Amino acid sequence: MTDTGAQQHEDEDARAARYSDLFATSHDHTSDCSLCPICATISVLRQTKPEVVEHLATAARELLAAAAILIVEAESVVGAAGEPSAPGPDSSTVRRIDVV
Repeated sequence: MTDTGAQQHEDEDARAARYSDLFATSHDHTSDCSLCPICATISVLRQTKPEVVEHLATAARELLAAAAILIVEAESVVGAAGEPSAPGPDSSTVRRIDVV
């Protein structure tokens, strides 16, 4: 094994030992990432009360429902405004010009 391979194997063994010790003594979860916003959010959610998490989930569901209704309404308004009127002799938007 090369030095890089041996070092990587030792790092993996140390990480496995750290996590096996963690789960053998406690059920707390840790994260290697402390800068990622996803991991930070998960860490905060783990420390909050279940009632708060439930309230936030309900609020998020209502926000998504309101956004869906807004999109449907906007689509009906834009669709109504974009419908072409009855075609007439002068109602075309493109006029053909013959170049001689």
